[in-house]
Amino acid sequence: MPIILDQFTVQQTDTIRTAMEKITANHYRVVVVLDGRKVVGTVSDGDIRRAFLREVLPLAPVEQIMNLNCITTMEHDPKRVAQLIRKQQVTVLPIVDAHNTLKDIAVAYEPFRASARPVTRRKAKSSHA
Repeated sequence: MPIILDQFTVQQTDTIRTAMEKITANHYRVVVVLDGRKVVGTVSDGDIRRAFLREVLPLAPVEQIMNLNCITTMEHDPKRVAQLIRKQQVTVLPIVDAHNTLKDIAVAYEPFRASARPVTRRKAKSSHA
């Protein structure tokens, strides 16, 4: 399934609410924060929860809560990108050029979707007759 970059990105001036909506829509628990097309950080659902505990409002810009230590790569080889995702233990990895301009996003797995059918378990049979 191709990645739609807009579902994984917000501008640094976008609101925390906008980031929440995109995180909910993309199912990966994180968005990449951009300044134009340049990667400047990430915001995860955990960052948002911590911000709310500090009473930061949902209308505040994401730049107030973003993680500046964003892991990126210029690698395009899918096997090497997958190795980097595992090594860095990230779910979303921005692929950038030499100027840190976003070119693509690699993801670690297929996300859980609410529409997926749950696995059902059978009840154990009683040994008593």
